[in-house]
Amino acid sequence: PNLKLGFEFNGLYWHSNEFKSKKYHTEKTDFFKGRGIRVVHIWEDDWTFKQQIVKSRVKNLLNKIENKIYARKCEIREINDSKISSDFLDHNHIQGKVNSILKIGLYFNNNLVSLMTFDKFEGRKKMNENEWNLNRFCNEINIVVVGGASKLLNYFIKNYNPTRIISYADKDWSIGKLYEKLNFIKISDGNPDYKYILNEKRIHKSRYKKNESEIDLLKIYDLGKIKYELKL
Repeated sequence: PNLKLGFEFNGLYWHSNEFKSKKYHTEKTDFFKGRGIRVVHIWEDDWTFKQQIVKSRVKNLLNKIENKIYARKCEIREINDSKISSDFLDHNHIQGKVNSILKIGLYFNNNLVSLMTFDKFEGRKKMNENEWNLNRFCNEINIVVVGGASKLLNYFIKNYNPTRIISYADKDWSIGKLYEKLNFIKISDGNPDYKYILNEKRIHKSRYKKNESEIDLLKIYDLGKIKYELKL
């Protein structure tokens, strides 16, 4: 209560479109927001399959992570081995690995502790030459890298001269504070979006785009995403 912070555990079956409207989670979040309380949504499959990541994020929100590393003591390296970045994201990012053109890491005592990755797509649209999408950022679980995001982003700006960077905040977990610290501007607040439920996991709808009308699976709606932009 003293942090004005609540956690909602969303079971997949009972929170599916069979029982809840597409705006259910958004309306609940807005109800508490109007009373000064932030609600974070934890999905059943994340708790089942990514529990250590979830616990680390909860501890971070509660200011309970004691292991702090300062970015100024870390070395920046560009990562060319996709397996290194993919493994790091799978172990430390709630959304897991993603295809990226550029991967920049912070190393402390020769260990990767923070990672920022970029691609060239804005949704499905290919971006212009000097425009980039910051598609992942995370620290190693149970570690706070103080100033890590800023150091990685400044390196990217200095070495790649972007004119525009976009990124998306997941409203299930984020209210965009990190982007605001990095001087990004909010340009849109997305609507709830859905995934399918299959084998006790949420599956991205793009897997079924071609024959979506024939799919007989339950849907589950999240809160959507906030789109941010940094122009340089």
